Amino acid sequence: MPRLLRHTLLIVLALIATMGSAQAYIDPNAGGMLFQLLAPMLAALIGGWLFLRRWIADLARRLWRRLSGQDPK
Repeated sequence: MPRLLRHTLLIVLALIATMGSAQAYIDPNAGGMLFQLLAPMLAALIGGWLFLRRWIADLARRLWRRLSGQDPK
């Protein structure tokens, strides 16, 4: 057995042997409030990114047309 694999196995077994209970709990109301805060923020960030992506692409397209002589403006 290679040395690195043996050391990794030893570390994993040591971590498993020393595990305790986590005693973690999230209140259902706190989870709902967290979702109500994060969902609109995530939607706003994605919407802003999509809006700016389209605006920058249109700007680059107009600039390319103007520089290549395809746009008479």
